[in-house]
Amino acid sequence: MVNTKVLFTSRFDNKVNMDQTTLATIPKLIAQVLAVYDVDAKAIFERVNIDISPENVSTDRVQMEKMSHLWEVATQATNDNEFGLIAASLFQPTYLKGIGLAWMVSANLEEGLRRFVKNSQLVNTSMQIELIENDDELLIQYQTPNMPTTKVKVHPCAIQLGVGFFLKMFRLAAVKNIPATAVYFTFPINDAQQKYEDYFQCPVVGDSSHNGIAFSKSVLNEMLPTHDPELVGFNEMAVDKYLLKMNTAETSKKVSKIITELLPTGCPSEEMIADKLFMSKRTLQRKLSKEQQSYSTLLNDVRFTLAKEYLTTKATSITEIAYQLGYSSPSTFARAFKKHEASSPLEYREAHQ
Repeated sequence: MVNTKVLFTSRFDNKVNMDQTTLATIPKLIAQVLAVYDVDAKAIFERVNIDISPENVSTDRVQMEKMSHLWEVATQATNDNEFGLIAASLFQPTYLKGIGLAWMVSANLEEGLRRFVKNSQLVNTSMQIELIENDDELLIQYQTPNMPTTKVKVHPCAIQLGVGFFLKMFRLAAVKNIPATAVYFTFPINDAQQKYEDYFQCPVVGDSSHNGIAFSKSVLNEMLPTHDPELVGFNEMAVDKYLLKMNTAETSKKVSKIITELLPTGCPSEEMIADKLFMSKRTLQRKLSKEQQSYSTLLNDVRFTLAKEYLTTKATSITEIAYQLGYSSPSTFARAFKKHEASSPLEYREAHQ
């Protein structure tokens, strides 16, 4: 008789997950994979409106909706439906920031795994993982959180990476081949069964009820040669600091959301935003200051992000875009856009068609 029990579940915060994002290091990994196929990554990222250039230091997170589009476009460009397995093979701990580095210096693989699962919202705010014990086998299983908001559809290649990177991380940390015992995907894999089994080197099941990967617990409990308690503590402090920043940036997210909703009716004032949030203008300014933000910065960020998206993905006239973004006239929009992007809206549209 198999003894099954749930050992651990990732923490899941509905408040945080209202904004579905992932680390900006993940699209950078995809850019690295595109290079393997000799595909122009710059053109792909411009098409999906994701900026991963070294000069862009304004954000370290990417919306999941854009990521889903990126996976789709990258798969089409490479003509490889198993693109995510290549991404998994190229995965490195630094793509997970402090969590990945803490994993590498944990006492054993299971300890590092639990540390990752506990803090997985840092990597992807929509992610929920369960660790399930079946006798001597440990199953790492993805769950779909129950949320009232519409979920972004997860691309199969993203799931390939999400399952495959565990194997890569275990092998890097243990500095040896760590065998999986079974792998499961919710989508069919019949046409590429051999590709999956070549990567995972174990039985792989498609059309399963869940996505996950299983390992022998005895293998996961072996002491790691890279174990360093001091480095574990240092990286855990960095992770806690990052998560605190994510959780306390709620006012900025709300302000950006309201600005986006109100722009088509004209440029909303700071007083209007404060009123929508049931607080005074001074309270709003204080809250944004704590998050190292300001109303004017958020307004410009929203405007120029939407402007670039409209100019590259919609056949909307520049005049109409100007009014949709709350500018008083097309000329005002053109001057502001040129100052920010060093090119006119028309020049930008022609360069990104």
